[in-house]
Amino acid sequence: MRRFVQEVYLPDVIAIGALYKDWLAYGKGVTNYLAVPDLPLNSRGTAFDLPGGTIFGAELRDFTPIISFNDKYFRDNVAEPVVHSWYKGDWTRHPWNEDTVPDYTDFNEKGKYSWAKAPRFNGQPMQVGPLSAVLAGYVGGHKATRKWVDLTLKRISKLAGVKVETKILQSTPGRHLSRAIRAAMIADFGLKHLDLLVKNIGMGDLEIYPYKNPPTFPDGEIRGFGFHEAPRGTLSHWVVIQDGRIKNYQSVVPSTWNVSPRCAKDFMGPYESSLEGNPVAQPERPLEVLRTGIYIHYPPITTKWAEFKPQYSMATLRYWHFCAGYFLYAHSL
Repeated sequence: MRRFVQEVYLPDVIAIGALYKDWLAYGKGVTNYLAVPDLPLNSRGTAFDLPGGTIFGAELRDFTPIISFNDKYFRDNVAEPVVHSWYKGDWTRHPWNEDTVPDYTDFNEKGKYSWAKAPRFNGQPMQVGPLSAVLAGYVGGHKATRKWVDLTLKRISKLAGVKVETKILQSTPGRHLSRAIRAAMIADFGLKHLDLLVKNIGMGDLEIYPYKNPPTFPDGEIRGFGFHEAPRGTLSHWVVIQDGRIKNYQSVVPSTWNVSPRCAKDFMGPYESSLEGNPVAQPERPLEVLRTGIYIHYPPITTKWAEFKPQYSMATLRYWHFCAGYFLYAHSL
C-alpha cells in the first residue's frame, strides 16, 4: 500500500496537476487554515507525528501551532453563529454553550437558508482538510511535510515547464495534491505507529481503555473537548457533564467548517469563496460548481443535482447549503 501511494497515486496526481496547470490559479477560497495535531506519541497528548495549527492569510506567514489535546488556543477560539442557519435565534456561541433547536423558516437568501451552522475561529472562517494540514506542517517546519511538498513542487515544475511555489497549493488541483501528499506521509507514519503498538503489546501493555479503569465524574459541572484530524479535516467534540450525566453535547465537524454559510459579518465560507473568479464552460450545466466548490473539499454528503439554469447559480449554492446542512443536522440527532 505504501508503495502504491508513494509510487503511483502521488506521481499520477502530480502529472495531472502539471497537465492542468492553468487550474492552479483557481479555487483558492478562504485563505485561513485550521488543522489539529494527530498521531500522538504519548498518553498526555503533548507530542505528535503530525502537527497542527492555524494560518491566517494567503501569504502563509501568520502561523500559530496547536500543541496538545488540552490546547487553550484551540479551546477558547471556536464558536458557531446561526444568523443564516435554521436554528432558533441569531446568536454566536462557544460549542459548550450552544443548543441545536431547529427553526425552519423557508428559503431566504438574505436571511436563514442553511441547515449548517457557520463555525468560526477567532471570528474568522477557516478552511479545513488536507490542504490546511499540509500548509500547517510546511509553514511550521515539519520535516516530513517539507520533504513531500518540496518533492511534489519540484516534479510539477519540471513537468509544467514553470517554477511553482507552495502558494499554488491554494487551488483546486492543490487540494488534490495535498491529499496525495498527506497520504504519502501517513503511509510512512502508519507503519511506524503499528510498530509502536506491537512494541507496547510486547512489553505487556494490554489494557483497553476504559474497561479496566472506567472513568468517574465528580458532582457538579465539568467540561471537556477532544479533537482529531480526520481525512476530511478538523473534527472536534464538546461536552458538558453535570453530576455525572451529559448536560450538553456538540460536535463541530469538518464539513460544517467548509460548507459554512455566511456569518453576521457577512464572511463567506470556503465553498462559496472558492467559486469566486472560477471559469464556467457551460453556464447551463455548471460542473465547475461541483468540481471546485463542493467535491474538492471532500464532503461526506450526497445529493442529487439537476440541470440548472444560469440565473439560478446562487440558488444552486444555497440549495447545496440546504442539503449539506440537513445531513449534518440529521447526523447529530
